[in-house]
Amino acid sequence: MINSKQNLITQTIKGLYCEPAKIWIDPNRPVEKAIITHAHADHFTNGCREYICSIETGLLLRKRFGNNINLKTIDYDKKFSINGIKFSLHPSGHILGSSQIKIIAGSETWLITGDLKRQKDKTCKSYEKVKTDFLICESTFGLPIFNWESTDKIIDDITKWVSQSEDSISILFCYSLGKAQRLLSELNSQKLTNIYVHKSINKMNLIYKRLGIEFAEAKIYDTNLEICNLNKSLLLLPPSLNNKNFLRKFKKVRTGFASGWMSIRALKKRSGFDKGFTISDHADWNGLVKTIKESEAKRVFLYHGDGESLANFLRDKEDLNIKQLNEIK
Repeated sequence: MINSKQNLITQTIKGLYCEPAKIWIDPNRPVEKAIITHAHADHFTNGCREYICSIETGLLLRKRFGNNINLKTIDYDKKFSINGIKFSLHPSGHILGSSQIKIIAGSETWLITGDLKRQKDKTCKSYEKVKTDFLICESTFGLPIFNWESTDKIIDDITKWVSQSEDSISILFCYSLGKAQRLLSELNSQKLTNIYVHKSINKMNLIYKRLGIEFAEAKIYDTNLEICNLNKSLLLLPPSLNNKNFLRKFKKVRTGFASGWMSIRALKKRSGFDKGFTISDHADWNGLVKTIKESEAKRVFLYHGDGESLANFLRDKEDLNIKQLNEIK
């Protein structure tokens, strides 16, 4: 039987590893077998012999990386075994298809949250509360300064920002997968009529629409479009296009960025964007505290961020056994 003195999950140079099952979680190098929590590129590595993920993540991965990858897709909450270790996937609320990974070995349960969000999002399933003995939880925004305002308020701010632009184009930079679709879903209730999206965003939109998710009507932005006809328009574009060579083609343009990092005033000022909108697909400080407490884990590890403040807070206030992930050996 596996016990707390012999960790079921260890951190390796290739990523999180479950040695009894011989499987990695979101590896950063090619491995034999991998479980992928979601379809963002920083959680996926080409070249693995076999991938396991949720059905929605499988659709997105094939759209992004081609149909030749060897994928096995699993329904949420459906148990499957590898070398006697039991696994199941549960919604993490981060983006479409994103998963937590529940692992049972003997009498112990481990849970890896993957990237998670606790705010409501019509483009993906909400975070599912799962109780566990051992928790590996992301801590991207693990500082008390990170407290998200309501999505409705941010969407109203974006709508006003665009509407007040009489003779210029509003470009909102956002990630092509997850953030862009969430914005388009929320903007569906607004009265913006001239919305354009980059082809990389539209590529992901096709998967969402196939699954019945509704968006505000948007056209594909094409470099051949007459720039003068785009005044009072909102363009959703990937951050990679935020450069002088691209932006100089627009005579009058205002730029914004949609990210949780925009809650840091100094970063917002240094970013060069005209406007920053604080909307994130990760849990904020309160969301992380809530998630960790709800798990009822007797031991917690933090990763994907500087979790020192969060660990100190929960250690002092909640008397939790909580550590940084690099302390897993």
